[in-house]
Amino acid sequence: MIGLPVYWRGFEYMEDSVRTGKSVQEKVVPGGYWKYLGDHPEAARLFDEAMMGKAYGQIAGVLKAYDFSGVHSIVDVGGGRGHLLSAVLGVAPNTRGVLFDLPHVTASAQAAGIESERLRMHPGSFFTDALPEGDCYLIMQVIHDWSDEEAARILAAIRKAARPGAKLLVIECVVQEDSKPSWTKMLDLQMLTLLSGKERTEKEYRELLQSASFRLDRLIDVGMSTWILESIAV
Repeated sequence: MIGLPVYWRGFEYMEDSVRTGKSVQEKVVPGGYWKYLGDHPEAARLFDEAMMGKAYGQIAGVLKAYDFSGVHSIVDVGGGRGHLLSAVLGVAPNTRGVLFDLPHVTASAQAAGIESERLRMHPGSFFTDALPEGDCYLIMQVIHDWSDEEAARILAAIRKAARPGAKLLVIECVVQEDSKPSWTKMLDLQMLTLLSGKERTEKEYRELLQSASFRLDRLIDVGMSTWILESIAV
């Protein structure tokens, strides 16, 4: 994936991103990174496989660090082909799950045969469509794709569907407020250059969640520079 020209050519213009705070992908491909993947199936396949490979490495840490057994219903927001949700349901046999993602993504998951009595599809966009109700919401490495304004809209859409007291588990990298080099800080530059997204500090996540009426209760380190930010709808 990193070898794709659309990926590395953006870094030729990194100075522009650093100066303006904006993605430079429009200078590389008209319509930006997501449109490019939509127009180039082979590149999209490589991207999907890269994201699934990374997620599988993180999922083991998530399952080890968090007890899902008491959750009745889980909604995985932007859950792709359902790899995280399927794994959670595998260790929580009394839990039901809903995979929420764009229609073509849920169709791909359905074609892969993951749908079952306990796992159903709910196609839609978190920017335009109502999310299903659940006791717990998962959203893994989606928020970092977006600017603060767009991320706040995603969290607000989840809060609109969530009852008071429902849990939200945001699974992301968290920038440590020190001067040490880290993969998370390098990823922060990549998100800026490619997508106008960003990695965030604990303080930034706390403020972002609070703006959508979620209270950040604790951070759980699951390894691979990844954390669960457990929040409650208030």
